[in-house]
Amino acid sequence: MSRAAGQGDGSPLNLANALTALRIVLAPVFLVLYVEGDRLRALSAFAAAAATDLLDGLVARALDQRTRIGAFLDPIADKFLAACALVALAATGRLPAWLAVAVVGRDLAQLAGAAVLRSLHRAIPVAPTRIGKYATFSLAATVVVSLAWELLDWPGPAVAPYVAALGLITAECIAISFIQYFLFFVRSMRVPRA
Repeated sequence: MSRAAGQGDGSPLNLANALTALRIVLAPVFLVLYVEGDRLRALSAFAAAAATDLLDGLVARALDQRTRIGAFLDPIADKFLAACALVALAATGRLPAWLAVAVVGRDLAQLAGAAVLRSLHRAIPVAPTRIGKYATFSLAATVVVSLAWELLDWPGPAVAPYVAALGLITAECIAISFIQYFLFFVRSMRVPRA
């Protein structure tokens, strides 16, 4: 949940940032537990991490705990959790590896682009695009269905087509959003420095 709007200069030691930090800690915990086969504890860690995604933004707004570090860490925590989930699902054959590579590659390219723009004192577009939001939603749906498939012991032949369709929709949204973010990067590089 984005916290960039109305970010303040409050203390970085607050509940909202603690929830974001907890998501960063829980993501690799989920990955390790899942790959080692401890599915129930892994899914508990994932559920807790996902809950912090909802709560950190709500807490930041409700308690006026918006900070620059929170606005910076929140999307990184989101991408890290998604990357851990994709790697875990790809490592166990629940999702194709190419999907994990596409999503993680796009996210790393975004982070690298933002770092380049920041180092050159250029504007960094932070607002997510509509297709970026679609990509996030379809990615979350793909991960949730893939995790539920195993937890609920759904028959593979019945679920696999849905996971494949969600994966393809996610890949399409990821590709389009990558192009959009690349064009934003090019435009930001062309704007003269203030």
